[in-house]
Amino acid sequence: MPLLPRRGSRRRRAWIIRYVIAGGVLLAAVWMALPSVKRVYKNWKNERALVQAEAFLAEQDFPNAKLALDVALAAKPGDPETLRVAATLLEQVGAPDVMPLRRRLVDFAPHSTADHAALIMSALRFNDINAARDAMRNMTPEQANEPAGLRASLAYAQATNNLPIADLLFDRLRELEPANENLQVMHATLRLNNPTPSVRAEALTDLEELKTQSRHRLFILRQLLVDAMIRQEMDRAKTLADELRADPGATLADHLHGANLALNVENLPFEEVFSQTLPKVGSNAADTAELLRWLILVGEADRARSWLAQQAEDIRSDPAVMTVRAELAIAQSAWDRLADLLEEGAWGPVDRDTVRLAFSARLAAQRKNTSLQDQIWDEALVSASNRLPDLTLLYRLASVWGWDDQAEQPLWSVARTFPSRTWAHQTLFNVYRARRDTENMEALIGMLRLADPSMPRYRHDWALMSMLLRERTAWTDEKQVMETLYKSAPNNPYYATGYAFALAQSDREDEAIEVAENMPSGDRLMPERAPYLAFVYASAMRPDRVDELVAAAEGFDGFLPEESSLLTEAREMVR
Repeated sequence: MPLLPRRGSRRRRAWIIRYVIAGGVLLAAVWMALPSVKRVYKNWKNERALVQAEAFLAEQDFPNAKLALDVALAAKPGDPETLRVAATLLEQVGAPDVMPLRRRLVDFAPHSTADHAALIMSALRFNDINAARDAMRNMTPEQANEPAGLRASLAYAQATNNLPIADLLFDRLRELEPANENLQVMHATLRLNNPTPSVRAEALTDLEELKTQSRHRLFILRQLLVDAMIRQEMDRAKTLADELRADPGATLADHLHGANLALNVENLPFEEVFSQTLPKVGSNAADTAELLRWLILVGEADRARSWLAQQAEDIRSDPAVMTVRAELAIAQSAWDRLADLLEEGAWGPVDRDTVRLAFSARLAAQRKNTSLQDQIWDEALVSASNRLPDLTLLYRLASVWGWDDQAEQPLWSVARTFPSRTWAHQTLFNVYRARRDTENMEALIGMLRLADPSMPRYRHDWALMSMLLRERTAWTDEKQVMETLYKSAPNNPYYATGYAFALAQSDREDEAIEVAENMPSGDRLMPERAPYLAFVYASAMRPDRVDELVAAAEGFDGFLPEESSLLTEAREMVR
């Protein structure tokens, strides 16, 4: 009898051992498979979030789209392909939030010419010329000579109206792609503005030849019409306008160009021109908005409103038409109507209280009650509560009403809360630069630096402005920033100028002169660098160089007060 339990006990122990071994094997298998499972899950989560983001963007649901993109980027942080997809999605809807993603891509894939070029093109799209210039400098010579790099450089040259450089870049691209007719068309269009008559004549001949091909015809006709208008060749302009309007592919914009010529050159009565133009207007919101804008521009706002009243409600309530209806209300100073349109969403989804407070502030201003106006406007800013559409609305209204001081407040809020909206920073900077308001310029630049410490331009501008406004012999943080930037790119003339200035301020004249002398003379004699380098050479008692820089600065009227003082100080130091 005792043997039976012993045998059963042995069997139980054997099974337990088997279970333990199997469990251990299973746990080991799970442990080994865990990274693969996590990877699969993260890939699934990443792809799902990107699909959701695309759907939200298609519905113009930007808050949820941003959340979905954040999830996608968190699932695969630093993954270049995820960053590219996210950037492409944002680019498609014109969201400036694409810029940080483009910069991260360049950081993660510095050898990718396509990513460098995409960053430049994005910066140009959002009119951030400084960011485009920064991105241009970060390309290697080899990248700049690849087709993608050449195209980005060409776009930058055209955006900055550097026609000679654009001409050279077109030549280089056409060498690489001799069969590319689009390049031929664009190059010939650029050369229409060449001051050499023979080059312009050759461009006209090329365009006339390329115009025979239907895919280029409309574009070329439009460019030739613009050229004729700029040169005041009105007979030629009329011939081109007639040719353009006769083309089956002509748009309403083409017909409106012809209408402008009929009004301003042929002096035809408005009624006649309007009646001839109306049949060209399609029954769609885009054409309706375009005709309304044209009527406002030619001073026919009343006509625009009466014609609009005859259109279908679905056309009148279309977002594009609603925007123009707001422009029409502004043109007619119909402020009550404008308030109603804004509450209905003519400038986007805004809070009604914000709209009503803004117009109440206008009423107080109309009654010359400045204190009440300021009080209500402050309430409107509180109501906006850091919402981009509401802040943008307040800025636009203040601009329409000519309230310069009030326009700055929402811009500052946009700049602080939405740093990717570079239009707000640029607008403020242009205002303060025009006023020579260095205190606010420094505050703005300091805010940009804190918002994106990785951006070299922000660090440089902050350091230079700080040194300009506060002369100190000690080696301060801003001087250290300038030294770091210079050592990262010693051939950069901006960094060299700033570093030499920092050294001269700290009584290290010999080192400052060495940095300045290593700069090519063309870079050294740029007018905007003259105050800083004149101070450098004056510190080392080099009157010849100071005189050279003073001469280079002569006639330049873009100096800040402190820069002008620096130039004066340099002259006095070597007397």
